Parts: sequence; structure tokens; C-alpha cells
Amino acid sequence: MSFEFYPGLSQNFSQLLEDTDEHNVIIKVGEGSNTKEFRAHSIILKARSIYFKKALSQDWVTKENNMINFTKQNISPIVYMYTGILDLKDRDGSDILDLLVVSDELLIEELVTFVQKYLIENQTEWLKQNLSKAFHKVIPLESCKQLQEYCYESIYEYPEPFFNSPEFITLEKSILIELIKRDDLIIEEIELWNYLIKWGIAQTSELDDKSINDLNKWNKEGFLALKKTLEPLISHVRFFDISSKDFHNIVWPFKKLLPETLRKELLSFHMTETLPENILPPRNGIITFDSTIIRPKHAAILANWTQRNDANARIPKNKYNFGLIYRGSRDGFDINTMRSKCN
Repeated sequence: MSFEFYPGLSQNFSQLLEDTDEHNVIIKVGEGSNTKEFRAHSIILKARSIYFKKALSQDWVTKENNMINFTKQNISPIVYMYTGILDLKDRDGSDILDLLVVSDELLIEELVTFVQKYLIENQTEWLKQNLSKAFHKVIPLESCKQLQEYCYESIYEYPEPFFNSPEFITLEKSILIELIKRDDLIIEEIELWNYLIKWGIAQTSELDDKSINDLNKWNKEGFLALKKTLEPLISHVRFFDISSKDFHNIVWPFKKLLPETLRKELLSFHMTETLPENILPPRNGIITFDSTIIRPKHAAILANWTQRNDANARIPKNKYNFGLIYRGSRDGFDINTMRSKCN
């Protein structure tokens, strides 16, 4: 039979960090007058972090007076590395997100997994209010798939705050494509078009001084440059779900950005109301409803089932209306009330 005495072990290692007995590493954090030094032990750092195992190897370290000098902008997980204890009691969402970024950099897998889950479960409101900031920080981090997926799902359901954020126009093209190609992105197509134009102008250096409200001053080179910027994104826009009025007033002024074949198909559609073959289906979010159980994509499947259609068949806009008949938190949990409303 074996027994574990981890609390005592953790306390002893905590004292080792505070007393810095026999330390052989000096970690400098910060810059200039804000520089702070931490004394640590290479054997512990290498045992607790794959990053330090490589960074403190004989081939990489620089020594002065038998001390390993190391510079790092953030070393916030160091107490955890010594004690196995992580105190997030007085840390706000921004600090915890920074901790996640550093943990990823130091390749501390256990901490990366935990902090992602903690943010999702305990910092929901902060993530909602700072979704753009969180998204931009975690997208480059390969080990943060759980939080990445959470951010993606949040954007799909509530895209406007993200698209209206200052960070949106700096979004990488590949990430933007990943967002707009999704069927479950809940957004009006004409609004998406406006956001893409805004992003495209910001991403096109030739248009630095151009205004979207004065297209008459744009030259041919400006339109060609914007067309090149937006070319990989155009195929993911559901142009046939844009009303004739919006198409004429908002899309058509930028007709030079559209491939010739697409322009002809759109003109034909708005004149004859005949859809061409092989076009993208409307986004699932076109069905609006009040539910905490199912999402728009589920509503789209249910709508198709009622018509005995394929689950992914195209759904005409505004054809279906889902009404909330009964909800326990609203109507009470009495069985008779439920029967009277649902029968």
C-alpha cells in the first residue's frame, strides 16, 4: 500500500523558490527600469517544462559566474511549476488569458488544458465581452483547440460584435475564410458583404485614402487591387440570398469585384427569379427562434424533415416560424400547465 504526501512536498518546493538555495538560473523579466529578476533551479524548470528542457540545454544557455542568464517577458506559471498550485482567485480574464499564452509557449500541457477549461466555465461573461481579443490571442496557439472552438462557436452565433471590433480588419485571410464559409454563421448576407468590403479596403494598401462613400473617385487600379484582395472570399458569399434592393444599392456598385459569370447569373436571377444550379444554400441562421436547447442548424434540419426533404436542403428565407410553446423557467413546472400548452 502506498501513501501520498503531496501537500508537504508542495510546501517544501515553495520554500525552495522563496529561499533560492543553490539556484543556478537568473530569469530577467520585463524591460529597462521595469526589469525584475527571478532566481530558479534549472533541474526543476527542465523537469516541469519541455520548453525549458530545450532552452536550458548546454547548446543554448549563456553563463556568467556559473549562473545561467535567461530573459523571458512573462514567467507567471513559475509558482505552479514549483508547487503544482495555481491560484486564480484574484485574476481577471485578461490575466488568465495571458497565463494561457505563456503556458502554451512554455509547453506546459497540463496547465494549457486546465486554463482553457477554466476560462470557458468560469470566465464566460468576460469571454463574451472580449471575444475578439481572446480569439486573436488563441488562434495562433496550436495547443488551444478547445478555446479556439469555443471562440468560433461564439462568433457563429453572435458575429456582429466580432465583426464590429477594431481587431476585425487585421484578421488573417485564412481565418476569415474559415468563418464565412460556415453554414451556421448567423448573419444577413448583405451585412456580411459590407463587413468584407470594410476588411478588404483595410487590407489593400492601394486604398489607404479611399472612402466607400465616394466610389466615383476610385480608379481602375483601386478596384483591381480590392478584387485581388477579396477574390478568395467571394465564392463563400451567398449572393442569391440578398434582396434585389440591397443587391442593386449595395452590391452592384462593386460589380467590378465579381467574376463575370457570377455577375451574369445574379442579373438573370433578379430579372427572372430563376436560381442557377450548384449554388450555396442559405445559412442555417435564417430561421429565427427562441430556444436554449437547439441551435439554428437543428431548426433547419427539423424544417426540412417536415417537408420530407434532405436535412441539408435549401430553405427559402422567412418560410418557417418556430414558436416557443412551453418553457419551464417561464411557464412553471406544473404537469397540468405543460399538458394544456402542449396538447
